[in-house]
Amino acid sequence: MKKIVLSVLFFAFIKFNYAQTNQTTFLSLEQAINLALEKNADLKIAEMEINKSEQKLREARSGLFPKIDLSGQYQRYIELPVLFLPPGSPFGTTLKIGSNNSYLAQASLSIPLFSWSLYEGIGLASDGLKIAQENYRSVKNKVIANVKKAFLSVLLARETKDVMQQSLKNAQDNFENIKRLNKAGQLSDYDVLRAEVQVENLKPTVLQMENNYKLSLEALKVAIGLNSNEEIDVTGEMDFQEPYELPNQKEVMDKLLANNPDLAILNKQVELNNKNLSLEKSAYLPTLAGFGNYQYQAQANDFKFSDYRWVKTFVLGLQLQVPVFNGFKTQARVSQAEIGLNQAEEQKRNFTEALKTQLLSVLYRLEQAVKRIEGQNKTVQQATEGYEIAKRRLENNLATQLEVNDAELALRQAKLNRLQAIYDLKVAETDLNTLLGKIK
Repeated sequence: MKKIVLSVLFFAFIKFNYAQTNQTTFLSLEQAINLALEKNADLKIAEMEINKSEQKLREARSGLFPKIDLSGQYQRYIELPVLFLPPGSPFGTTLKIGSNNSYLAQASLSIPLFSWSLYEGIGLASDGLKIAQENYRSVKNKVIANVKKAFLSVLLARETKDVMQQSLKNAQDNFENIKRLNKAGQLSDYDVLRAEVQVENLKPTVLQMENNYKLSLEALKVAIGLNSNEEIDVTGEMDFQEPYELPNQKEVMDKLLANNPDLAILNKQVELNNKNLSLEKSAYLPTLAGFGNYQYQAQANDFKFSDYRWVKTFVLGLQLQVPVFNGFKTQARVSQAEIGLNQAEEQKRNFTEALKTQLLSVLYRLEQAVKRIEGQNKTVQQATEGYEIAKRRLENNLATQLEVNDAELALRQAKLNRLQAIYDLKVAETDLNTLLGKIK
């Protein structure tokens, strides 16, 4: 009996875990974006790059602080050093100096007083940090855009599936109605056959739309960074609110030049190349540093430390270093930096023109999508009325089954066209926000 109870509990536990792991999570657009920002690998890498750039800036600034070194040294002379004496010296030609054991403790201090290259290096590291921060903003912007587009694809696939399922239901209802009218002798067997064929033709399309919906959910998982075994679904719908106000071209063009993250990266790269040019030119300038040195030393032939005589030496000074000639190395490096600056400026100019063209294309897509939606709103209304009229005419034996099929097809196509237009509008809005650097 005890074994039976344990077995039941075990299988209940397994079933509970299976249900937990297969539980569907419903996500709104905002939740999907937040989840992607937590899990996206590219965003994590960009954040690490910021941290690394901060440490590089910290390293560059460390040159402003004093440098202090402590060292200790012990030497055992196998042969003592000598002094060479002039001929005729009463001490002979050489004189040994020092003791067998030598001890030296030393503390040294150096501090830069003027070094233009040091200041330019700090500026260079600061610009590197700004580029890393702009790159993070750019990556975040693109992650959000990708999730939005994937989310919109799910909504489009779901509502397309719903339209096709409604068309199938209409066809099935129509088929039942025609069978009823056929029994009453009002319609022929051919009409029944046509209605049945219409139902069967729609079933594979509905199945395909259901598969497309599932595939779009898988694509959304990839965009977010979820595992494939996680079950998700989305909330929301493809909505369009009228009246729709199209953005002003001049205003969005100004916002583009001011806020586009990729353009901001290029601006920072131009600044960085400017700083690099100044850094290379600073090699022509002298440097001035202060230094100090404190030594504590002793020498003896034995190891009786208590009898040692320790001597102190302390010195302070200034060191001026003036570059005179290094084989045209500095000149070559300055020329390289100038070329790098020109390359960055040319890249920025080309990218700016490409961005402007891309923005105009997005604005055109927005305008066309709005016109299509407004047109399809009226078309859907007319197609709905036409379908209802065709059904009533069929019931009164004033129309054929073919007319009903045509009316239903027109209604279905009008709904799908409207959905596609709204989807195209939302995608264009996402592209516009991405260009303008509007995160969320």
